Amino acid sequence: MSAPASAKLERLLNLTAALLNTERLLPAAEIASAVAGYASGKAAFRRTFERDKSELRQMGIPITTGTVPGSDPPTDGYRIHPRDYYLEDPDLAADERAALHLAARTVRLEGASVETAFWALGGRPPDGDPAAELAVIPFNEHLAVLYRAISERRAVSFRHRGEARAVEPVRLHFTRGHWYLGGHDRGRAAWRHFRLDRIADLTVGSAGEFAPRPRPAERLERPPWEIGDETLTAQVEVDADVADWVRGQVGQDAGCERRPDGSLRLALPVANADALVDFVLGLLDRAELVGPPELRQKLLQKLRAVAAAGSAPTAGAAAARPPQADSPPPTPAAGTPPARADSGGAPRRLSSAERMQRLLQLIPWVAERGGATLAEVTERFDYPADGLLDDLQRVVFMVGVPPYTPDALIEVEVEDGWVQIHFADYFRRPLRLTPPQAVALLVAAAGLLGVTGDSALGRGLAKLARTLGVNLAETLEIRLGDATSAALLRLQEGCRDHRLAAIRYYSYDRDAVTDRVIEPHRTFAHEGAWYVRAFCRLSGGERVFRVDRVIAAELLEETFDPPRGPVPATVWDRAAEGPWVELALAEPAHWVLDYYPASQIEWDGSTCLARLRLGGVAWLERLLLRAGPSARVVAGEGLPQAPGAAAARRILARYGE
Repeated sequence: MSAPASAKLERLLNLTAALLNTERLLPAAEIASAVAGYASGKAAFRRTFERDKSELRQMGIPITTGTVPGSDPPTDGYRIHPRDYYLEDPDLAADERAALHLAARTVRLEGASVETAFWALGGRPPDGDPAAELAVIPFNEHLAVLYRAISERRAVSFRHRGEARAVEPVRLHFTRGHWYLGGHDRGRAAWRHFRLDRIADLTVGSAGEFAPRPRPAERLERPPWEIGDETLTAQVEVDADVADWVRGQVGQDAGCERRPDGSLRLALPVANADALVDFVLGLLDRAELVGPPELRQKLLQKLRAVAAAGSAPTAGAAAARPPQADSPPPTPAAGTPPARADSGGAPRRLSSAERMQRLLQLIPWVAERGGATLAEVTERFDYPADGLLDDLQRVVFMVGVPPYTPDALIEVEVEDGWVQIHFADYFRRPLRLTPPQAVALLVAAAGLLGVTGDSALGRGLAKLARTLGVNLAETLEIRLGDATSAALLRLQEGCRDHRLAAIRYYSYDRDAVTDRVIEPHRTFAHEGAWYVRAFCRLSGGERVFRVDRVIAAELLEETFDPPRGPVPATVWDRAAEGPWVELALAEPAHWVLDYYPASQIEWDGSTCLARLRLGGVAWLERLLLRAGPSARVVAGEGLPQAPGAAAARRILARYGE
């Protein structure tokens, strides 16, 4: 490790120790003269000190700034309050820490790393059997801020769909592929839910501003047509071939009459008429909205508008521009841990910040235990062995508090591979978890617990939540999907035992029901839904099936050889070429960009031209029916003429028009 890098690490550790070891605010002039490692000269000190403060805060070290009492003129001073720095020991048992670590490896918050969280919890446990990633939960920029606001009872204000809101935040909830905030809306004097990706201009108030009010017993998983202020009951008739799938979508509590021919007549409570119309249109010509008359007319008016808009000539609609090259694969997200030293290639070198983060966590761990082997410290804190020994003997050995006499320096002993650390009282406990670390670990553990119900994970999660000062039952709920469906349980068993499965599957993109025999390889969750990746004998290739579209699943006695190598947990496989469609989206249809990834986007005033991967003609028909005249096809590949209008006219025929 280079001398400048080690000198910087030593200075950062000395600054942290000095600010932790004081009960008063230290002015910059005193820090310059007393803390070891700073160059002489006021300008040079100020530049270095400002960089150091910034780096420490980025690591989650809470430096407090205030006016030094009695200073004239007023002078800024700095300290680290122990109450803000130290993490209380959650007293995790070995199986509890291992279960938390397994959760962090199998349920990942996209773009977040929890490795540093485990350094604070005593280092990561020895890796057991490799665990396949079960789910990736999408990240939202507001998560950490709202988690802190909930934990500290801070009111928040923001704009939601352009409207100003003031909310007492109580709960973060992940369901159906989206994050929601639940809390008391002060303006409406009622509990409300807000989708995080529709929140803008978020600001946070002072700590302890409110006492949380009881949340209503309602479930956020209710169908969207049940969330609103209208009071209607819709009658919907559904054809037999999709009846079983629709029954799963509306819930077992919905009023349902099964006809002799296998069709359904549903009675659905409606609080949001537009959402109910969208649901029925999503069934295309396999369903009919019978009543009440005002709902039926709303649906028919939308169909007529789409049919009329599609009758007008669309310039350029038939001229298919070739798709541009696929975007390159995304680079690793910020916070993704670097490759392990044992993964091949050149030995890994840690930055000063990475070394600092590890040392602040391993020093109290080694000191509290009276010592540990170098090998154990290396494994627990992911610290390359040669760098660890060098830092202990050349850097930590020189760290302490002013006046840096032998009794004020940390003492490090390394003998025959055994490490002991003494006189590090200011580093007696590890650094507390930052809000991003805490929320990533809580999300992973809560997500896996909802699937497995593992008792060790439940105990570990409860201890961690108490240490962090959060009521987990009140604060956080993670739903990866319906983890208890009979189809999912059978397919997971098939993956484990390598048994064939016979499934009846509703292909939503193609609007077709087929019977298939599959070799299930892996189940996983993605954006709030469960999937199974399998070899399909009907299509003769590997396919991904969404489990909530599996109408029926039965395991067969026949077994199969499992695939060689890892099975990817991806919904879409990148292809060099594939069907695509270009849509012109007027402002009312901009919601399409929130739901479907676009490979390229161009703007012409308020109109967006977006290129989307084409799931199937039925998929496109649904999108166009839902968007109405605000979306039109500009170009595409293998599409019928005016697909939205054609679908609208086909459905209107079912209604006798």
